[in-house]
Amino acid sequence: MTLAAGPTALIGIHTAMVPIVLAAGGLTLLCGLVLYFMSHSDTTVPVGLRRTFHLLLVITMGIGLVQTIVGGFLLLSGGRPGNQLHFVYGGIVLLAIPVAYVYSDQKQVRRDILIMSIAALAIFGATLRAWATGPHPGH
Repeated sequence: MTLAAGPTALIGIHTAMVPIVLAAGGLTLLCGLVLYFMSHSDTTVPVGLRRTFHLLLVITMGIGLVQTIVGGFLLLSGGRPGNQLHFVYGGIVLLAIPVAYVYSDQKQVRRDILIMSIAALAIFGATLRAWATGPHPGH
């Protein structure tokens, strides 16, 4: 891949954001699983934990959006991933939470927590795969 100074900087930003997306997705998944299992037992679920989960979902979705925007600018500036599947994985990172929200009915709380946790898992996995299919030296 032949890159000018602009695309090289964008690749640096896009690559540097990978651990941030992984951390956000991982924390969201972990919080969702704790919330899911606590809501199954007789334990009263702290309101703060529910709020934290919702906040982590919003943060993860926002970070995914920023990562997609940076990737879009990179594409427009001539950068290309090492594999076309990179675009599919990027789409999953961008759309997993909004699509999961559409499928949740906001009435069955435990089920909705599980759906959103699966979305966080999808983001985590898709981020790893996107990273593996991203730009590679010599392409």
